[in-house]
Amino acid sequence: MFTIRAPLGFLASMNDSPNLDFLRANAVLMVLVFHALGFFGIRRLGPFDLEAMGLLGVLLFFVHTSFVLMLSLERQLARFGRERFFLIFMVRRCFRIYPLSLVVVAVIALFKLPLMGPPWGMHWPPITGHDIFFNLLLVQNVTGSPSMPGPLWSLPFEMQMYLFLPALFLLAGKVKSARALVGGCVLVTAALALWIWLGHGYHLKYIPCFLPGILAYKLSLRPGRGWAFPWLAVLLWSCVGIFMVLYTLEAGWVMCFILGAAIPHFAYISNRLVRRASHLIAKYSYGIYLTHCFALWLAFVKFKPFPGVSQWFVFAAAVVLIPIVLYHLVELPLISTGRKLAEERLASSHAQVLAGGAA
Repeated sequence: MFTIRAPLGFLASMNDSPNLDFLRANAVLMVLVFHALGFFGIRRLGPFDLEAMGLLGVLLFFVHTSFVLMLSLERQLARFGRERFFLIFMVRRCFRIYPLSLVVVAVIALFKLPLMGPPWGMHWPPITGHDIFFNLLLVQNVTGSPSMPGPLWSLPFEMQMYLFLPALFLLAGKVKSARALVGGCVLVTAALALWIWLGHGYHLKYIPCFLPGILAYKLSLRPGRGWAFPWLAVLLWSCVGIFMVLYTLEAGWVMCFILGAAIPHFAYISNRLVRRASHLIAKYSYGIYLTHCFALWLAFVKFKPFPGVSQWFVFAAAVVLIPIVLYHLVELPLISTGRKLAEERLASSHAQVLAGGAA
């Protein structure tokens, strides 16, 4: 028999946390700003490496995702128990991630859009049908195929981590203290660091960026939020600045652990404008992440003969409108379909089987 460690209302409020929206919004803006500046050849600002800022944005996506999915798994466990636990979780995640990525990859492949590699490359290299197929499946990190578009590189790592999150959630539930969980995360990270130092573990190097989300989940179950929100912004951008100077994988792990451990301790954002802006950017962040390279190409390549003001207007319009349209036409309907399939078909049918067996 399972037990739940926090009321469902608390878990729902955590999942809708404006602070998590703030983290996700900053993450996608970091990637967007890096690619937009990089397109014009601006990749450093003094000692600060802008590529590091873009990479840390992706790593913070990993922290955010694992934290939010721990909360989601807690609610799933409370409602449906452990039966079909993994299947229900994966069905919902596949319907969340694949629809938009399939559309984006299909459009790029169909029209041979020059969106391979970094956004300043703007080229269509020789690519096989197998490469397209592997991008559609989100396994191009295993096969060595180029990503279509470039930012798609992170999605295979995320999908592959999903295979382990349900088990990690159950394991985290058995750990009695956050201190013990910290120790376990440090040991795993140290083992991976040694493995990578020995020349292995390329496909495992982002695991330490998911672990802080699990730690944040464990810490969020404790009552009390004593730190004022503005200090979260200070901490976040201090970590960004430090990482932009150091720019090593190990430094990225440390920044993720610092933020994962700290986020649950901050009071929620009180400023309505910041809350609303963070929520909207976070809501459409997946679409922004996958389509902003198209916006760069459309505005600054296809509209190159037009005045600079017109180009920037097209870019701003494309960055805002395309994700909104795709969210409501593709993402939201398929998210709802995945939820219904998982909860109304898989969970309810299993409950009926159990009820029939009991009768």
